[in-house]
Amino acid sequence: MSVRLVQLADVHLGAPMEAFGDHARQRREELEAAFRRAIDTALEERAQIVAIAGDLFDTWRPDPETVELARDQLGRLADAGVKTFLVPGVHDGIGWSDSVYRTESLPVHRMFSDPEFESTALEIEGLVVTVHGAAHDPWSRRGWRSLRPSEGEGVDVVVVHAAVAPVTSPPAGERVRTIDEGELDGLGVEWIALGHAHDRKVFSAGDRPLGAYTGSVEGRDWTETGPRHVLVIEWEGPGPPSSVRSVEVHSRILETGEVAVDGLRDQESIAAAVSEACDPDRLWRVRLVGTPETVPAPRVVEATLRPRFDHVRVEDHTTLAGSRLVAERLDEETVRGELARRLVELRESAGRGRERRVADRAIKLGVKVFG
Repeated sequence: MSVRLVQLADVHLGAPMEAFGDHARQRREELEAAFRRAIDTALEERAQIVAIAGDLFDTWRPDPETVELARDQLGRLADAGVKTFLVPGVHDGIGWSDSVYRTESLPVHRMFSDPEFESTALEIEGLVVTVHGAAHDPWSRRGWRSLRPSEGEGVDVVVVHAAVAPVTSPPAGERVRTIDEGELDGLGVEWIALGHAHDRKVFSAGDRPLGAYTGSVEGRDWTETGPRHVLVIEWEGPGPPSSVRSVEVHSRILETGEVAVDGLRDQESIAAAVSEACDPDRLWRVRLVGTPETVPAPRVVEATLRPRFDHVRVEDHTTLAGSRLVAERLDEETVRGELARRLVELRESAGRGRERRVADRAIKLGVKVFG
């Protein structure tokens, strides 16, 4: 006897991917491919249940093409006999009168539309699995009190879009169902399939797994770095899961990192340093740090890297205050020299925050204007 559940959440189909500029369209296609890969995983793992814990769509009113993509992929699960359970999230909330979940039909076994928990019981391989779900509703203050675990031997699974404190919290203005991490064990269920946080996190009590965030299936912006996953949860009988496994489904990994450019004298050398430090198969946001001997030009560096990298975003966090380029100007009895002295003094008297960054930018502007 083996029951397998595949969990995913925070797919955000239709997300504009604006953080990637000219690469946004390709990122949208890569997100769609990651979703297809998540469905492939459920079929390859021979899962009997799929739980989608909110924010399948990036908005409550996605475009028809995005809805059709979701319908086609969920239909693959239905055709294979997989029972899919879905809850609306924050972005694709059912509270709106024109919500996709009110106006469209999706081929799922059950979409939980009420803010109070409702339940569906299945018998799979001789094991009774009861799935409890509740929709996110920003106009409702109803929370966890309506959850009623089943009586008797079996497995209870909760599917919910919620914040677990202090691991994650709702952004300002979002009234998301919230629970303290220490209260998860007291819910009296065998697994809590969570959505809302965009990074993977498994919760446990000792050696016993309680539930998890899968995180997003594809990085939507530069806060969602590293591999992206779905989870495969398996039971051999009543009680806690016998195994919890992560399966990578991303199309491209986002990475952020720092590249030191101390002493480098031109944009080509800076681009070469980035190229050497970064894997071109990933998408990068790179912070240039250190003390170069030129004013970095991020857009020029990006253009130089473009033949090798699909997408790289370069940010200048360097300083010229200790460079020879500036030191040579400090002894000059010229307007240029006076400007350099004043700006370096200003930087030295500044704190380590915004004032110092402003001084560094001013020094670079002075170098560009006065040579």
